[in-house]
Amino acid sequence: MFNIIAIIAAATSLVSSVQEPGDWRQVDDGADFYTALDVTSINGPPTARKARGVGVSAELDGFPGYMVLDVVFDCEAGTVSADRAAFFALDGTLIEEVDGPSDPEPVSEEDGTLVAANAVCDGAIPDGRSFGSAQAYAQFIRASAGS
Repeated sequence: MFNIIAIIAAATSLVSSVQEPGDWRQVDDGADFYTALDVTSINGPPTARKARGVGVSAELDGFPGYMVLDVVFDCEAGTVSADRAAFFALDGTLIEEVDGPSDPEPVSEEDGTLVAANAVCDGAIPDGRSFGSAQAYAQFIRASAGS
């Protein structure tokens, strides 16, 4: 019974934290996804700096909603991984949540994680438009893409 309560609490925690006001800044507009970080969520020691990120498919025929990730950067090792992922419809309805952690991968410009790592590890917050929620960012991107 305790495990079920813990799982529900974890899912509720991620969902409610996504709906809370934040300062979501775009950190990548790669070929596959547009990505933003909630810069108010950055916390933790250099070996486990955490932040919330949102990914929106750049493809019009891709996933029409958005995914929110709890990402972890090991600033000393130069790696990134995800603890959890939640998939939402564009209207904010939770579709599915997946617990991690994922295997750490090297931070790289090619994979679109370098700007995010610089923001999380070095405080190099990207200039530009700020969005109040992951959903607002996703809706803006989808509207800009024409869907």
